[in-house]
Amino acid sequence: MLSTKDDPAEGVLNGLAELAAEAHLSLPELLAATERFGHGTTIGTNAVLERAGARVGLITTAGHGDALAIMRGHGRVAGRGVEDVFRVRGTALPAPLIVPGAVLELHERMDAAGSVVVALDEGRTAELVSSFVRRHRLDSVAVAFLWSFANPEHELALEKILHAEAPEVFVSLSSRVSPRLGEYERMVATVLNGYVGPACTRYLTTMAGRLADGGMPAPLLVMQSSGGVVPAPAAAELALGTLDSGPTAGLTGTVALAASLGHRNVVATDMGGTSFDIGLVVDGRAVVADEAVIDQYTYRLPHLDVRTTACGGGTIAARDPRTGALRVGPRSAGSQPGPACYGRGGTEPTVTDADVVLGLLRPEGFLAGRMPLDAAAARAAVGRLAESLGLGPEEAAAGILRVNNLRAATLIRQQTLERGLDPRDFVLYAYGGAGPVHAFGYAAEIGVAEVLIPLGNGASTLSAYGIAAGDVARFVEVETALRAPIDDAELRRAVSGAMSRARQAMVDAGVTADPRVDVWALMRYQEQLMHALEVPVTPDGDAGELVGRFLQEYAQRYGVAAASAFQAAEVFALRCRARVPGPEQPAVPPPAAAAAAATDTVSVFWPEPGAWLDTAVHDGSGLAGGDRIAGPALVELPHTTVAVPGGASLTAGRGHLHLHLPTREAAR
Repeated sequence: MLSTKDDPAEGVLNGLAELAAEAHLSLPELLAATERFGHGTTIGTNAVLERAGARVGLITTAGHGDALAIMRGHGRVAGRGVEDVFRVRGTALPAPLIVPGAVLELHERMDAAGSVVVALDEGRTAELVSSFVRRHRLDSVAVAFLWSFANPEHELALEKILHAEAPEVFVSLSSRVSPRLGEYERMVATVLNGYVGPACTRYLTTMAGRLADGGMPAPLLVMQSSGGVVPAPAAAELALGTLDSGPTAGLTGTVALAASLGHRNVVATDMGGTSFDIGLVVDGRAVVADEAVIDQYTYRLPHLDVRTTACGGGTIAARDPRTGALRVGPRSAGSQPGPACYGRGGTEPTVTDADVVLGLLRPEGFLAGRMPLDAAAARAAVGRLAESLGLGPEEAAAGILRVNNLRAATLIRQQTLERGLDPRDFVLYAYGGAGPVHAFGYAAEIGVAEVLIPLGNGASTLSAYGIAAGDVARFVEVETALRAPIDDAELRRAVSGAMSRARQAMVDAGVTADPRVDVWALMRYQEQLMHALEVPVTPDGDAGELVGRFLQEYAQRYGVAAASAFQAAEVFALRCRARVPGPEQPAVPPPAAAAAAATDTVSVFWPEPGAWLDTAVHDGSGLAGGDRIAGPALVELPHTTVAVPGGASLTAGRGHLHLHLPTREAAR
């Protein structure tokens, strides 16, 4: 179902109408029977990337109006690849988020403890604010006062003034969006929230209203980058949380499935047409990050740690003009014109074209035959590159896959080895349209023995599953200053206060069920601004035990010799996650294995042996629970293909496909 850019809600309703027709129901009947409705949206992300957000202005403490422009000094390279860091002429400052000149400095001041140093003159402020909004024709105002996270009194007072003087303006407060130390990052988060807030509010209000008018009794739940869903009004208020929530949804689905399958440690990999996204599940929980970067703006908001690199199916391969070596990425053919084999005018060789040349994708079997591929165009595109490299077409295509798989494996290593984790201790989940095709390559590169293609054909839409299965959840963070030796009673008071704020945040979001609250201490060595670690803490936790866990985690991450002998450990913030669990995933016993019959045999050039091998072709839609396939084989599904190399095997069960890879020694 195509999206409708002018009216996104209409596209959603069109899709629901088609779903209702397949179920032999009317749309009102389908909506009336709906118990849970989860929704993901790119409205906010598109607004930032297309620079189509609101006209937003900034109000801050006198003397700090330039903080956003200064960008803590790293605005030219934040979020850029390492190649750009040392290319001064190849970098530039990002386009401003606020209306040029729309900065209002007010005389007010809190100190670090939250005590009022300079009171806010509310009468004078009302005059200044009214003139400020009219002069710059603002749709939105971001308020970021110094030390507001310690005491939000002045920000809350200004919010009331803005609602009275300019009721149509969207108001974003730093004490609500990102109540953490770090003036610049907090200001960016607040401005970004104000930039995307009006568009998200309009869309979510419209969407929720149309669903309710159609007879749906369930509330509209919206996916957040923190890995949970919240009711639409709460999502609109903190619209920043919808940015990059798509990749997060895939990792959320992975967490739900891993719990039902008993997988405690998982590398979640999503390879689509443009990018390769990975996230980690460690000890049953998705890894959370503090900071994010969008368009070179760094902001602080708890979100699932999903990293991205450019090695998807549409990634372009070329000969490096300086070294003469094969280079894959970061450029992508996108969907228009797309890979050469799509027959839409693309001429540059891509990873998908290499798949076609090697035979890993059969032109007549792509998307269950609904979109036949142009094998001649793929071979011509790869052939031109091969000639420039002095290789044959198959050798060049195999090289493209090796380089692409190495890029994917490198990102996985960065996320595991740099955390003191061994990727061989993980199960790898491969989803997205291109993930199952290439998982055998990048999984073998990092030494993973088991690959799961979750939901079988549903692997290409795992993000949608994650939205449906995710918890209703909200993160709350509280700044602290607890330094070892930490008093047990002081720690318990801080944890209890943070948990109360998390429960209240759920109430404010409109969640009536009693949530479960998990708490983590954000810890580091005193005066150490980097290398902070997240350590779980219980309400009645022992401070000595907490410090011991920090030291253990620090040694695992950075080595025993990295411990500081002269600085004490400190808890600089507490992070709470209040959640109401989503639908449970039933555990199903694994079926007995049986050999599955092939539907065809083709010749495939497999990159690792570098040779053409007779390869069985199986219809994945016809696999029954317990069916077993020995490699080399191709398992074709309507939305993806699973490549099973020689020496490997694939088993169907519980609705998933399990790919078991040989060890490197066995493969050789």
